[in-house]
Amino acid sequence: MLTFADRVKENATVDGTGVYTLTGAAVGFQSFAAAFADGSRLQYCAESSTRWEVGEGVFNASNGTISRDTILSSSNSGSIVEWPSGSVKVFCVAAASAIQRSANRGLIVSTNGTLAVIAGTARWYAQQPTRFASMDAWVGTAGTGSSIEFTLRKNGLFALSGSIADGAFRMPPTPITFTMAAEDWLTLDITQVGADIPGKNLSVRLTA
Repeated sequence: MLTFADRVKENATVDGTGVYTLTGAAVGFQSFAAAFADGSRLQYCAESSTRWEVGEGVFNASNGTISRDTILSSSNSGSIVEWPSGSVKVFCVAAASAIQRSANRGLIVSTNGTLAVIAGTARWYAQQPTRFASMDAWVGTAGTGSSIEFTLRKNGLFALSGSIADGAFRMPPTPITFTMAAEDWLTLDITQVGADIPGKNLSVRLTA
């Protein structure tokens, strides 16, 4: 599992494609040893002059090194950088690929408490252009007497609708074709809550 920390930056030595040997925190930053436990897998960026490398590695506290297990991008056309013997700066990052993977896990819109028929006003924003291919939904307490019905609106206009059957806790994943541009927003309308006992804690998830 990847771990992250803020304001971690160190000087390091490296030779060719070897490990980064940490030599001390840059002024105003914390060291890797202060931020990470031994054996932590992390993402780093190393740079010197016009050369740079973003990758994943493991922090070894006993010898103060970071391995270079996976290269995510670099000034060497995405391959490992063969550094001349010398010093580089190494700092903790959240690589663009990790952020993209996180975004692609989906977007969840939700409302807590006992459900009531209501036009939603809370907005959920897309952080980047995204295409969703599936929608599912669940509740903490099932509604009885009728299904739970909901509608998603994008930028105030009808976009998607779904339902959770009478007495059920979730709606199975349903194929959709739905896109959002950066800064598009969604609201969640609840149009039916259960005729006898209303459901509680509705969440609707869109996944890529």
